[in-house]
Amino acid sequence: MHYPLDMPGETTRTRRSAVTRAVTLTSMAAVVMTLALVSGCATNKDQLPRHYDDPDHMIQVFETPERDAWAKPDQVVRALQIENQDSVIADIGAGSGYFTRRLALEAPAGKVYAVDVDDKFKTYIESNRESWGTPNIEPHLAFYDDPALPERALDMIFMSNTYAYLRDRVPYLVKLREALAPGGQLVVINFRPEAQVPGDAAPAPAYRVPRATAIKELAEAGFVLEREESFLEHQYFLILRVGP
Repeated sequence: MHYPLDMPGETTRTRRSAVTRAVTLTSMAAVVMTLALVSGCATNKDQLPRHYDDPDHMIQVFETPERDAWAKPDQVVRALQIENQDSVIADIGAGSGYFTRRLALEAPAGKVYAVDVDDKFKTYIESNRESWGTPNIEPHLAFYDDPALPERALDMIFMSNTYAYLRDRVPYLVKLREALAPGGQLVVINFRPEAQVPGDAAPAPAYRVPRATAIKELAEAGFVLEREESFLEHQYFLILRVGP
């Protein structure tokens, strides 16, 4: 028997019904999987402070003169004891280049990667590096889970007030370890949970990573503590090397 095109026969209807059920089940599975992924991401994000919603405002925060009183940037850089003027350094979470330009002045014959995930910060540094006298700064866009740095190429990796923003910290730290040249150092400066930090430069205390936790995670990533500076009021200041 032949059926009109708009009246499918029983066999056709059965097949279409089966296809419809399959599509529906597949769609439902996709939705469930998506919800699971979103749920997992939400859980991860709940443990982390949000990245800055307004980079222009944060540039003003980073560059406020009042910051110098507690961040002590010149004393921090002196404590790093950068001896080679051709050193290759990365500033992770460079922001406005507050520390980047000071590091670059210590290595005028070298290079300092200004690593960040926000293009606004990159543009700001590109617009100002010549006036800072630091043409050796190279803005470097990276990812939340990957600094995208060359392997075994860096003499120092500097990370100030960035640790709490890292996603999957131990795998990220492993990538930093792989970017260090033999004998290279990792510097971690991070807010203490109990610190009363002026202004809004610091994440909320609930998001800050205690020193003991950072030491544990850094050890898991293959780092050992070489020395520690104690002159910062609101932050711990760790200098590490790759372990044996």
